[in-house]
Amino acid sequence: MSSDIDSSSSAHAAEDPSGLPFDPPGCVRMTAELRYRYNDDRRPIVNQYLRGHRVGKGQHGEVWVCWDLSDNRRELAIKAVKRNNPRAEKMNMLRRRNIPASSHTPLTEKLGSLEHKIRKEIAIMKKCRHGHVVRLLEVIDDKLNDRIYMVMEYLSGGEIKWRNEQNEPVLQVDQCRRICRDVILGLEYLHYQGIIHRDIKPANLLWTADRQMVKISDFGVSHFSYAQRLAAAGRGNALDDANDPILLDDSDLSKRAGTPPFLAPEVIAEYNGDPSPSISASATSTTLPSLRSAPHIGSSSTVRPNTSQRLQITKAIDVWALGVTLYCLLFGKIPFRAPDSSEYMLYNIICKNDWEPEDTMGHDRLPTGGRKPKDKKSEGLVVVNLLDKLLEKDPNKRMTLDQAKD
Repeated sequence: MSSDIDSSSSAHAAEDPSGLPFDPPGCVRMTAELRYRYNDDRRPIVNQYLRGHRVGKGQHGEVWVCWDLSDNRRELAIKAVKRNNPRAEKMNMLRRRNIPASSHTPLTEKLGSLEHKIRKEIAIMKKCRHGHVVRLLEVIDDKLNDRIYMVMEYLSGGEIKWRNEQNEPVLQVDQCRRICRDVILGLEYLHYQGIIHRDIKPANLLWTADRQMVKISDFGVSHFSYAQRLAAAGRGNALDDANDPILLDDSDLSKRAGTPPFLAPEVIAEYNGDPSPSISASATSTTLPSLRSAPHIGSSSTVRPNTSQRLQITKAIDVWALGVTLYCLLFGKIPFRAPDSSEYMLYNIICKNDWEPEDTMGHDRLPTGGRKPKDKKSEGLVVVNLLDKLLEKDPNKRMTLDQAKD
């Protein structure tokens, strides 16, 4: 075997009736004028898009199904995001009012924090054109309107459902294998483009209508690394969007982002009281308690960091999150769990504890053979060895995507 509008359902891809892959030609269209009207049935039309039912709602906006009236009513998704959050912007202004602006002031300080987040997500998605990444098609950015609209492909299969109410896996092992393959191919492309996703998890993996393919979605906390892109392209090669100030702003990378149970040890090392956060994977479960209860998987309170332990953040964090995701799909549980959803305890467990497999994996309940399978030809041995390499706490020793494909 090789939420929220900002975190899960940002775009659910319709397949072409002809059976051809969804890959419209051309770049992302940037439209500066918004025309809002209603049809005879009083259904809203945003430019050429007839809006349907809502599929997602969050703090800053909504996602709707829509049909492109200029393209044979192709089914798409339209994400409407508020340009500014007045309350949040007021707080930012209070914090920044005594700080003089200069040519070195980060772009995040010049734009409102929410608008910066939106524009960075757009800039990143504009770089993406791959079969396993949700495609952005058009941005409607009318300065006279308080919302920015993002039109993208709609994946009607929805997000991956990986467990039932009893925290049991609902996917067969072969399905998990295919999902893992698709995500690896998508991540490989993103990393080549210099993009670190930072929030790989089942909720951000969407099925096509026939549930034969998975695509990576939600780039709300993603980061573009110019150094990573340059390394992938090779020195001396010209890079597109190399001078985009949104993409060249590295200030966000120093901030913790993502979903707590899926964060890599190097991301949360500064929140760990132990001066040696990268503990060997051979650490036992007696280091800290590892509960069988599944905590809420979402954003949570902030833990005070120890900034002296901050480590370099690289694309290896996506590989770790892929390992956590694969564990979820196979066992219906997350590998690292803390009592009472304590974020501080969770971070310590992630940094220090080993993970433990269940006796069986997948809905088909194939035996794993435990933490150290003895059957050298079993599927369980292959899975445990793969998880061992993906969930390596030392990012320098962690498996690469190239190795995962072998």
